[in-house]
Amino acid sequence: MKRLSASIVFGAIAVAPLACSRSPEGGTPGTANSFVLVAGSVPSAIKQGDAQSVKVTVERGKDFHKSVRLQAKGPEKIHATLDRNLVKEDGPPDVNVRIHPNEDAAPGDYKVTVTASTDDGDPTNLELAVRVIQK
Repeated sequence: MKRLSASIVFGAIAVAPLACSRSPEGGTPGTANSFVLVAGSVPSAIKQGDAQSVKVTVERGKDFHKSVRLQAKGPEKIHATLDRNLVKEDGPPDVNVRIHPNEDAAPGDYKVTVTASTDDGDPTNLELAVRVIQK
């Protein structure tokens, strides 16, 4: 019995980091009329002055049929831009977030926030952890 309990606890710990790459539900949370943002692979580090992209996908509940507006914002000296800021119901669900630290950005850990909203319903935020390293 103890081995089974240990396996269950270990499984929960192994799954926990995956939750960081998903936003809370937006739209009407807890229903099929909701959506989430899901991040693809985030680079382990970005050099000062370089740029990397992260794919973010809008995953829709079966009854969610609205367009989603997106914004990306980084802290000072960390620029975040989107290749498009509107995901339409019948359009592709993926958006690329380009993250570009300034040449003089201090090395360290930062968070870039992608915000998704609709004309009505709850907005949601997805935080991307970014490590800037010296060039």
